Amino acid sequence: MRTILSSLSLAAILVVSLGCNRKSEAAIQAEEAAKAAETKVAQLEQQLAEAKSGKVAGADSDTVQHITKSQVKALERQVADAKKRAEAKKQEAITLAAAPAPKDAPKAVVVDVPTGTKLEIALARDLATDKEQPGDAWEGTLAADVVVDGKLVWSAGSLARGVVTQSAPAGRLSNGQGALGIRLTEIAGVGIDTDTHVVVASARGERNAKFIGGGAALGALVGLLSDKKNQGDHALGGAAIGAAAGTAVAAGSADTVIRIPASKPVAFSLTAPERVTLKK
Repeated sequence: MRTILSSLSLAAILVVSLGCNRKSEAAIQAEEAAKAAETKVAQLEQQLAEAKSGKVAGADSDTVQHITKSQVKALERQVADAKKRAEAKKQEAITLAAAPAPKDAPKAVVVDVPTGTKLEIALARDLATDKEQPGDAWEGTLAADVVVDGKLVWSAGSLARGVVTQSAPAGRLSNGQGALGIRLTEIAGVGIDTDTHVVVASARGERNAKFIGGGAALGALVGLLSDKKNQGDHALGGAAIGAAAGTAVAAGSADTVIRIPASKPVAFSLTAPERVTLKK
């Protein structure tokens, strides 16, 4: 009888232990996600502080001032959004830590989405310099599935959000140029770091679209937009990822309004890896 009772007691302990392990695993994953969200907030706050410091230099002081002011507005929006996501992750971690794990709960699958992963976004509407201002939010949907190592991370149709980083009609800047820049900041509620898609234009009708990557975006924009002939990619320090094929407005139109049409998806790339917990 004692042997039977001992066996039953051991079985009960094992069941409790297994439940605790599952709970601990879920709680740890949630805590890691919350910490990562807080880290993103800190990184954005650092970028914002650097932008506000006015340390970025350029030959064209008017252009530098305009770009910096616009970038500050965009970063302020990103910081506010990142803080909301971080608070949501924190509350999720608290909830998972307090609630008992369901029996036979499947082990969560975590995928590391690498730097350089392409994200094609279908804009919800056309974006244009006569409507959008720096810091304005924009929305769209993921145009194609994102698959890593055979696992579906984000499915087509997932909600995408971003921010307008620059908005000046052609001819607005002192060198005769203008720019419309947008950055993707969120997919399916996950805050991400991507390059910036910028369409540069002149009042004469030239259009040139490029991707500018990561934390070098402010200095890269200054280097790009301070060059009257738009040939100063050497000044970007490798920050220019390349031409945005197929998304630039056709050359030859003297329309000073710069547009990014919703008729064709805009491709962005991750500039930092992202760890995503797949939902069952």
